[in-house]
Amino acid sequence: MKKAVVKQVLSENTGRFIMATVTDYLDWRGDIPFSADPFNEVDNVLLSLFAYVDLEGVLEEGGRLSLEAASEKYFTLHTREETASRDSYVRLVPFLMEKASGTRRFAETVLHHYVNIIDADADEQMSAMTFDLEDGTSYVSFRGTDGSLVGWREDFNLAWMRQTSGQKHAADYLDKVGKSGDCPLRVGGHSKGGNFAVYASAFCDASVRERILEVDTNDGPGFIQEVAESKEMKVICPKIRSLVPDESLFGLMMYGIYGHEVIKSSARRVFQHDAQTWLVEGNHFERAEKGLTEASILLDKTLTGWVANVEPKQRKKFVDFIFDVLDTSGADTLAELHQNRIRNFAELIRAAYSMDKERKNQFSEVLSVLAKNGKNVLASELKKTIDEAMKGH
Repeated sequence: MKKAVVKQVLSENTGRFIMATVTDYLDWRGDIPFSADPFNEVDNVLLSLFAYVDLEGVLEEGGRLSLEAASEKYFTLHTREETASRDSYVRLVPFLMEKASGTRRFAETVLHHYVNIIDADADEQMSAMTFDLEDGTSYVSFRGTDGSLVGWREDFNLAWMRQTSGQKHAADYLDKVGKSGDCPLRVGGHSKGGNFAVYASAFCDASVRERILEVDTNDGPGFIQEVAESKEMKVICPKIRSLVPDESLFGLMMYGIYGHEVIKSSARRVFQHDAQTWLVEGNHFERAEKGLTEASILLDKTLTGWVANVEPKQRKKFVDFIFDVLDTSGADTLAELHQNRIRNFAELIRAAYSMDKERKNQFSEVLSVLAKNGKNVLASELKKTIDEAMKGH
């Protein structure tokens, strides 16, 4: 993915307005301490991105490291070439964290309480770390979906489960961090990490919740209606800030009783999910004056319609079917899956033909809702395949 070019640096000489991202923010405002310019939404996104850095072997359980020391140790374990060549849109985040560690604004930041849980049996991927900031607050940062199929399966499980294993561990993690000190807390995350941040803040211990200043979900999905409208969510709702790009996909999934602030990105469509493409102006993100695009609104209706019209039991069966098929590939990550994408789609088709009639009917009904609500081409094609397979019974 192409990184956005710089913004407004040349505007005095050329009169042109060019684009800036979180990387440019560190160049322009990295020398400004929190005492001169308080914590803002761009700082939040940076810290939510840093949660993607793999600190295995860098930060031991119970250990503490400065941002600078953590970056130095990371690059003794991973070469720059290896890091930059990974098949992930967050592969450059370790370089972003290293850059931040050299600024006045983040020089005093300390990392601690790093955890990384991946449990295939529980369909769970939950990783988090906490940052103590110069202003006397702590930012609890939850990692979004990594490249593992386990992580993606848990994302899909959000569509039917009241509580995933990852969400439970996120709330437990926030309780542990919150009870280990007494400073004010900020809680945030990007993608699924944003969902975890909101869930943990709503369902943590009341004594911890009272110390939370704000909760930031950065293009993070919502919840099933039962959770979204719970009394716990209503209590934390005034502290929630949700940022989504104007062609958001992930941030509009399912329900939330909080509104969204719509911002601009240098990317298009699904690639806007990468927060490294979000456009910065000073100490905030540029707002999209027209709000969400028509395509994003249609997609929102499609996803909401699917959740509203398909029973949780059917949603579970849909998710189980997709990932049971993907499991036959033997892949553990999306990158491995992509390497054999033709074979894996063939497996999906074969699995469709081998299903019993009842399961074919159930799967076809789910695809009908998707196709009807959003004119989803993929759903329509898959439905045709299922219907064709049903003729054999």
